[in-house]
Amino acid sequence: MKILVLGAGGMGAKAAETVAQFDEVSALTLADLDFGSAERIAKKCGPKARALKLDVTDLTALQGALEKADAVLNCVGPFFRFGVPILTAAIETGTPYFDICDDPEPTLEMLALDEKAKAQNMLAIVGMGASPGISNLLAAKTCRALDEIDHLITGWSLDDDADGPMGDLDLNEEGGNAAFVHWMEQCSGNVTSWVDGKLTSVKPLQPLKVTYPGIGKRTLWTVGHPEPVTLPLTFPHVANASNAMVLNRLDAMGLKDLSRRIDTGRLTIDEAAAEISGSFSDGGGSSLQTFIAWLVSKISGPKFPSLFALAEGRCDGRPSIATAAITALPEDGMAGITSVPLAVALKLYIEGKIAGTGVKAPEAVIDPDVFFNAFHPYCVSPSPVSPEKLVSFTVS
Repeated sequence: MKILVLGAGGMGAKAAETVAQFDEVSALTLADLDFGSAERIAKKCGPKARALKLDVTDLTALQGALEKADAVLNCVGPFFRFGVPILTAAIETGTPYFDICDDPEPTLEMLALDEKAKAQNMLAIVGMGASPGISNLLAAKTCRALDEIDHLITGWSLDDDADGPMGDLDLNEEGGNAAFVHWMEQCSGNVTSWVDGKLTSVKPLQPLKVTYPGIGKRTLWTVGHPEPVTLPLTFPHVANASNAMVLNRLDAMGLKDLSRRIDTGRLTIDEAAAEISGSFSDGGGSSLQTFIAWLVSKISGPKFPSLFALAEGRCDGRPSIATAAITALPEDGMAGITSVPLAVALKLYIEGKIAGTGVKAPEAVIDPDVFFNAFHPYCVSPSPVSPEKLVSFTVS
């Protein structure tokens, strides 16, 4: 197969390097506006890869590249700007499409193109990274375990000592600034979520008290993300859905302050992103500051898994909670945990283990157990685990 990867930044580079290892891939084109970056990554991918200078806003050139590919991986952000136009072009050329969109609004816009994709007999999967992506498939396992779900939560931890593979994630690596901008967008204004069985505009950074079986109780903080707007479409027995962050109280208060300043016009999203990026990169502080941060982390509550899903509801008429958490992830930081899942989804598609047409979220077309079995060989951080221990799954 001939694969087109759009974007030669950190995410696209890792996706290309992973896909280049697939025996089924005969040719790989890495396209970017910056030809030098694309060429540098293509050389690392080996002889089957080549670089292409491409402006994705040039629809004629984009369609020309898509027509030569058997599938495309879109790693060009921000998705609120590029997601819909690139997917539309892929639908017009009938090119199977996979991306890592982590913004709920363009996710909904892309899902609205479902019938157009079906008419072309092609499949597009949006949001196949870590969160969304892995998180959706963890949630799918919990949703299948319960008959009724009052509240479905997908969560990720930003604690420095998170219990799991994301505890030492460096948000200031390549692509980190875009992540901070996205984060500030989803922590300010209003975001779309699933409330009482329908899409609803809500304020982010609302406290959410969660009891995780076997771990304990903690306050999480809601944030805009695609999971709450896609999961109930596949699992209609979900009444409410939220995406939430595990934060210590000091960080939560800082985020709420930034959000208020954005909402009142005292700070732009870019300025807020720069400010919070600086706080992550300070890398030290006085011994008193270090002690205060440690103390706050302790009074915030027990360590939650670094990436998890939790469903509260009923099974056979009895109150029940189902949880699923990832215990290991790929190396290479944000690029690894985001782009390797994308590449694995492509491999499953090539192998005929993902079927269907239309524009879909991961949980609509990917069997979680099939995915995690294929994903397992890449998951070595913080340490390798056996296949059956990659996902910690409980029903109580």
